[in-house]
Amino acid sequence: MHFKRILCSSALQLFSSSALSLICLLSMGAAPAEAAELLRHPYQDLEAVQLSTPSSPSFFPWLGETLEYDISWGIMTVGRAWIKVDKLVVIEGKPVYHIISRSKSTAFIENFFHVDDVNEAWLDPETLKSYGYYKKIQEGGYFHNEWVLFDMSSKTFRGGKMNKKREISTFDGPLEGPVNDVFSSIYAVRAMELKADSTLEIKVNTRRNWAMDVKVLRAEKAKTGYGKFKCYVVEPRVGDEGIFVPKKGKRMFVWLTDDNMRLPLMLRAEVFIGAVTAKLMKRTVE
Repeated sequence: MHFKRILCSSALQLFSSSALSLICLLSMGAAPAEAAELLRHPYQDLEAVQLSTPSSPSFFPWLGETLEYDISWGIMTVGRAWIKVDKLVVIEGKPVYHIISRSKSTAFIENFFHVDDVNEAWLDPETLKSYGYYKKIQEGGYFHNEWVLFDMSSKTFRGGKMNKKREISTFDGPLEGPVNDVFSSIYAVRAMELKADSTLEIKVNTRRNWAMDVKVLRAEKAKTGYGKFKCYVVEPRVGDEGIFVPKKGKRMFVWLTDDNMRLPLMLRAEVFIGAVTAKLMKRTVE
C-alpha cells in the first residue's frame, strides 16, 4: 500500500499538483474522509494587490492564467484539474504570485472513490523561488493537510501538518538558500531555456532540502483539445521523494510547448497497468 500511496502523491504535486493522484483509482477504494476544519497557511489570508507600474511588460506574464486539464486512463476520463495564477500578494515587501491548483474525480468515479485535492504556492515572479506551499490531499480514505513557510531572511522553514486522525504536528529546519516547492517548480521550468538532451536542476524543499533533476529528452509535436504544438518532452526525476523510484521502473513525462509560453500541454505517468494522462483542454487569462 505504501508504494501505491507514493504513486498517488508526487506526480500531481510536480505538475498541476495532485490531479494525477487519480492513478489511485486503479488500485484502491474507500469512503471519503470526513469533513473537518483544515489547517491554514499564514499567507492564505493575504489580500490581492494591484501594481500600476510593473518593472517591465513581461514582469507578470502568468498573472490570471488558468489551465484546465482532463485526466484519463485509457479511454476513461477519471478526473479534471486546473491550475491558476490567482493574484499578486505582498510578502517581505515584494509582489508574489499566489498559485492555486485543484483536482477532482469525475461524477462516475466519485461514486466509489472521492478525490478532492488542493495545492497552493507563493512564488517570486523575478527569482521564481518559493515563499511556501500548502496542500490538502483527500483521496478515498487517505487524508493529509500540510503547510510550509520559507523564511529567506533567516534561512529557515517552518510548518504544520494534520493526518487522517486530525492530529496536528509542527516542524522546522534550515534552508541552504532559495528553494522551490514541488508544485511551483513547473513555473521555474517554464522560464528556463530548454534544449534537447540536457538536464536541469532545481533546488526544492519538502520538509527537507534536496535537488530535483529535470531531463529534457527531445522535441516532438503533441496534440490535445487545446491544439497541436511543437513541444519539448521532459522527464522530472524526483527519486526517493516521489513516484519515480528507479527500481520500480515507473516514469513521468511532460510536454512543454516550444514557444514563449512553455505551456504544460500534456503529462503522462506510468503506472503498474498502462499510464495515466493529463491533457490541456483550455487556457484562459483574466
